Amino acid sequence: MDAELLNEASSTLPTAVDGGNGSQSLLKRKRSPSSQDGTPVATKSAKSSSNHLTINYLARQYSEDLPLISTEDPLPAILSLLNEYQAVLERHESMACNLGARPIGPILMSRFERLFDGPPTILKTHNGSKSSELAIDSQQKVTWLDVVEFARTKTSQFQLSAMSEGRRVCQFYTKQCRVQISEEDFLLIQSGMPQKLIPPQPIIEDEEKELGTLEILEKALGSVREVADQGL
Repeated sequence: MDAELLNEASSTLPTAVDGGNGSQSLLKRKRSPSSQDGTPVATKSAKSSSNHLTINYLARQYSEDLPLISTEDPLPAILSLLNEYQAVLERHESMACNLGARPIGPILMSRFERLFDGPPTILKTHNGSKSSELAIDSQQKVTWLDVVEFARTKTSQFQLSAMSEGRRVCQFYTKQCRVQISEEDFLLIQSGMPQKLIPPQPIIEDEEKELGTLEILEKALGSVREVADQGL
C-alpha cells in the first residue's frame, strides 16, 4: 500500500505543471514576462492559455530552503516534500530559489530596497488592525517595489499631504493596506532614480539556473518513481 501511495504521489508534481504530459513536463515552465517599459512584473503571474506557468523570480513566501527529494527519505518526508514542491509551483515561485540556489534578481532587489530607510509604514490593514497591532508578515505585504509601481500607475493618488504636526507625508491604499512613506522617500521616488535600479525581468542567468535545477529535480523524481514501481 505504501508503494502505491508513493508512486501516485511522485507523479502529481509533473501533472500539476502541464496537465500530465509525461516526465518532461517539469521543464516546460514558461519564462517570466517583462512589461514594455522594462519594469519587472513582480506581483502578477498567471497561467497562459497553454497551461504553462510563468515564474516570479522576485517572490518567495518562505525563507527556509527545501531539500532535494531522495529515495533515502522515509515515505512521510517524501509525501511532505512533494506537497511543498506543488505549493511552489502553484505560487509561481522559482523552484531553484526554493531549493537553495541564489537567483540574481532577488539580490538586485535587496540592493534596491536599501535605497530607503526601512520598509514602508503600514498604518492599517483591511481587517482594521492598526500599526501597533500588525504582525510581521503584514509588514512584508507592501514592498518598495509595490510603492514604486503604485507611484507609476496611480500618480493622482501618490501625493504629499501635511500632517497636523506640520510634517508632510504621502499616504495611499494598496494591497489592502493603508501605507505611509516619508517626504524624503516620496521625493526620491518622484526623481525617477529608484525606477532605474529595478532589475529587468527575466534575467537570463536566473532562467538558466531554473532549467538546470528542474533537470536535477526531474531525475530525482524519476528515481523515486522507480523505487515505487519496484515496490508494487
